[in-house]
Amino acid sequence: MTHTLYNKKNEKILTVLSVASDTFSTLFENPNFYGVFFLKKANGILKIDAQEITISNDHILFYYPYQKIKLQADFEGVFIQFHPDFFCIDIHAKDIGCQGLLFNNFMNDTVLRCSRNEFDDLSTFYENIQSELSKKEIGQLDMVSSQLKMFLIKAVRYKKGKQEIESIKKENIHYQIEKLIDEYYIKESSAEFYAKKIEVSISTFNRLCKKYFQNSFVTLLNLKRIASAKNKLFLTNVSIKDIAYEVGYNDPLYFSRVFKKHTNISPKEFRKQLKNNRLI
Repeated sequence: MTHTLYNKKNEKILTVLSVASDTFSTLFENPNFYGVFFLKKANGILKIDAQEITISNDHILFYYPYQKIKLQADFEGVFIQFHPDFFCIDIHAKDIGCQGLLFNNFMNDTVLRCSRNEFDDLSTFYENIQSELSKKEIGQLDMVSSQLKMFLIKAVRYKKGKQEIESIKKENIHYQIEKLIDEYYIKESSAEFYAKKIEVSISTFNRLCKKYFQNSFVTLLNLKRIASAKNKLFLTNVSIKDIAYEVGYNDPLYFSRVFKKHTNISPKEFRKQLKNNRLI
């Protein structure tokens, strides 16, 4: 069953629908929407932004516009899509803390692995939305937006709690690399710089990137810069050329090639589909 929320212009801004393996390929007709997968049953592999992740029952996946995603799994669950104009993760990131934690979390596990109780608790979100949209009521836009915000806050709390537990298990070097890339990704492009910071050889540094993040250092750096560029393309009017410089690329044409390689869309078209494709 599908439930859809429309704005005053009768444009689709949020959809809740049941999904399964055979319908996955049809879900991204609107790649400029955010997405949340509630995987009630799942068994297989998810590939997102070149990271390969094993998924199972009671997992929740958060999709950011124009991420590369491929599912090699049997699954069934619920999928929610919403347009950035209805609820913008980039704008609400500081308030909710979900940007870089739930969405665009390529440095860590991009899936929220829930216990059954946690999954049931978070699933009340889409159940409430389905109930709300099953009939016409005054103030539905505000009601659904509030429900979405509360869900994301809950999900962030669960994710942070799991990260604190996971940090005890992981070697400190994992977090050193992540922190260094966060701090220096704009100014420093050389693996040698980061290797020196953690006092290892370049070959060891590259091996550690593969071990902890399933990607080469170059890919990690590009993903970090692209994530920052997406935010700027959507929220600002800065030229694409200047955004390339701001996120660390000396050659705007090279930036455009890298951006399209990782998103299947050019920076210009990305801005058009999000910033210039206003709904409300």
